[in-house]
Amino acid sequence: MNLYPEPIDLSKMVIDTVQKYRWTSAFVLYDKYADSYRTLEQFLNWAADRDWLLRVKEIPLLSSSEVDRRELGSLLRQIMMSREVHVILMTNSDIIVTVLERAVHMQMLSYQYHWVITSLNGPLGTVPLEDYEFSGARMTFFHPNFKLGDDTRLFERFVIDAVLTVVNTAADMVEDTGGDDQCLLHAYATKVEFEGYSGTVAFDKEGIRDSLQMDLLENKGRELEKVGTWSSLSGTNLTSTFNTSFLTNPVLGGKKLKIITKERHPYVQVKKNADAFELEGEERYEGYLMDLIRKMALHLNFTYSLEIWEDAHVGEKQPDGSWDGMIGELFNYRVDVVLDAVSTRSFRLEAVDFTEPIEMSGYYLIMKRPSKAIPGIFQFLAPFSTAVWMVIGGACLLVAILSTVISYLDPYEWHQLAKRGEVKPEEGGNWDFLNSMWSAWGAFVGGGAEYLPCSYAGRVLSSTWWFVILVVIASYTANLAAFLTQTRLEETVSSLEELASSKFNYGALARNTIVQFLQTATDEPYKTVGNHLKKNKDEVLLSTRDELLDKAEWEKFVFIADAENAFIVKEQRCNLITVGEKFFLSPLAMMLPRGSPYTKEFNRLILEFRENGFMDILHNRWFRARGKCDSRFSTTDQSVLGLESFAGLFYFMLMGIALTMLVMAAEKVWFMRQDKEKKKSNLELADRGGAKDGELDALRA
Repeated sequence: MNLYPEPIDLSKMVIDTVQKYRWTSAFVLYDKYADSYRTLEQFLNWAADRDWLLRVKEIPLLSSSEVDRRELGSLLRQIMMSREVHVILMTNSDIIVTVLERAVHMQMLSYQYHWVITSLNGPLGTVPLEDYEFSGARMTFFHPNFKLGDDTRLFERFVIDAVLTVVNTAADMVEDTGGDDQCLLHAYATKVEFEGYSGTVAFDKEGIRDSLQMDLLENKGRELEKVGTWSSLSGTNLTSTFNTSFLTNPVLGGKKLKIITKERHPYVQVKKNADAFELEGEERYEGYLMDLIRKMALHLNFTYSLEIWEDAHVGEKQPDGSWDGMIGELFNYRVDVVLDAVSTRSFRLEAVDFTEPIEMSGYYLIMKRPSKAIPGIFQFLAPFSTAVWMVIGGACLLVAILSTVISYLDPYEWHQLAKRGEVKPEEGGNWDFLNSMWSAWGAFVGGGAEYLPCSYAGRVLSSTWWFVILVVIASYTANLAAFLTQTRLEETVSSLEELASSKFNYGALARNTIVQFLQTATDEPYKTVGNHLKKNKDEVLLSTRDELLDKAEWEKFVFIADAENAFIVKEQRCNLITVGEKFFLSPLAMMLPRGSPYTKEFNRLILEFRENGFMDILHNRWFRARGKCDSRFSTTDQSVLGLESFAGLFYFMLMGIALTMLVMAAEKVWFMRQDKEKKKSNLELADRGGAKDGELDALRA
């Protein structure tokens, strides 16, 4: 028993359908791994009998599921050059999506083209119809049972129908024979007929699928609509006529627009892998405007040719009333659209029409990237003010003095206990001034007290001091972490107000609109900035952006730059940074010829894109993406402490070591002096007492 349709039936299905559409020629794209490849030979034989002109091409594959995109582009370009508009796609569902995606970029999914897709999995959730909703493309699919309306894949449908076949066969056999003769199972299976998940399930005497029927579907927007049926008995029957009026824009539908543009980051730029994949034409380019025009072409159902102008400028009005640049091309009606984000200036309206704004332009302040300021040598003292440190030192001294006083006055403290002989005499000095000072300091730095008090008064004083130390150390530790990790930067500015009152020099491109505004402004801070520009115009109003960027990079200079320079800073000039918010905002729009009938349609669609969030998606994709310099100067290492943060601490340690050596030398000298005096004193006593010569020599040694 075989539930899968026979190749001869699938070939007949395609032949009957194509014939019903009255095709006499087509391009057939196939891949040898597809299930439909088994039907190709029979299909071509029947097509030859009908004198059809079929050009058969194999889809270039790198593997059974991966397409060679570069070769696929060449193949689709060949179809375009042939002017053939009928395409039969015989491939598996994984390949279908890749082919259609490539066809979209080449404007081959438009109302002129009709695609017949033979994969039975095609309409079962494989092809993303929403991506081609407004393309105008006509696509025909074959569905095993459209009434069920779910996305269960074909293999799963056959499995379900196989189980249902066995169940129905067994039920019929048990009903007739009581299940005694299982040898009749095959005979009963050939009599089974029911409406299954893969269509009508019935078999001939050989166990081959019989009475096969398929639903014919065509796309309508993002939905599929049944337009007919095919059966192995009666062939193709179209029950409704495909209507493309809902897909075709009455103004732009089917038109081919001539568009000019220029390379300008991030609006139009060459793809990084363009040369590696040998991309040609408009496929070489990506960017904000490229994504926008491709989306508009799909929605408004037009195609276009794109010409990239080198060193293009917007255009100026000439003395004779004509215009040059890209505006000149529109003014003379030689092109349909200028694909560029142009500032909407009033004087340009006499020559062109602007679309609805697509972005907002403005100006940034560009300056040298500030580096971290070198921390102070004694930054570890920064958590407390000088007054606090003085008070802490005074408190330590006061505690030492009070401890000494208690030791001498309290009858239960070390000194008084030693006087009464209750402790060793040498222990009587445990709480003298020096030892008390040492104990107070040891407790402060966490070393612990060397000698603990014996009296209750001393214990109260020590407990109080220890509690004070606990709070002080906790506060110091908390603040120290913040002081060591905070990043202090060199001097910077973030607005025109700060720039006007700073010591920075600043300038702009002489041709920028903002220069005229600043030089004629009467309000602050614009007036101050404008006066500076007029006073130093030869030094700060330059003709090229590279000069100003170099000046900002190597001098204490701020470049008042238009937004386009911000992208250069993100990608190329990593030693520079944009600071502050964008200011002096002005809308940007595309340009069309004066009175163009396409302007209204463009504006309507731009407003629709703004409402559904597509313009925000484009903005985030191209304007908020991280550049090379953003990755290079990552903020993740700002909390890492460098050696400079601890330099003062190590200096303090070196000073302590030096002081240690000096004190040790002083102690050595003091000890030697004391020892010498002690020997001299003993010698004098021995002389007076009549010591022998040998004893005197020993004392001298």
